[in-house]
Amino acid sequence: MNSTSQRADLIASTDLTQPPADLAVTSLYFRIDRRHISFLRFILEAYEGIAVVTTLDPEVGAIKVVVAPGSEEIVTELLEDLRFRQGIMMEPLAGYRPTAQGAA
Repeated sequence: MNSTSQRADLIASTDLTQPPADLAVTSLYFRIDRRHISFLRFILEAYEGIAVVTTLDPEVGAIKVVVAPGSEEIVTELLEDLRFRQGIMMEPLAGYRPTAQGAA
């Protein structure tokens, strides 16, 4: 079998409607003091293209941080630095499921 037919077989067996697994984004959910949501958003946006912050429920400070592929390490370091150096409380919300009202 030549390389052209191998590539054709690979393409035929691949679901081209889905992004490759290594390009999947990571979603992190946190509860944060609502007074710090804008600050966190501005800090992460200053590092263009690494993450996006979405407010899910402003009353309780529930946020979602969507991390771009390959940016997980720098986002983790930034969030840790904000927690420890700036004193910003970020409580992980494991298994958070937005309600219809706060869906994002």
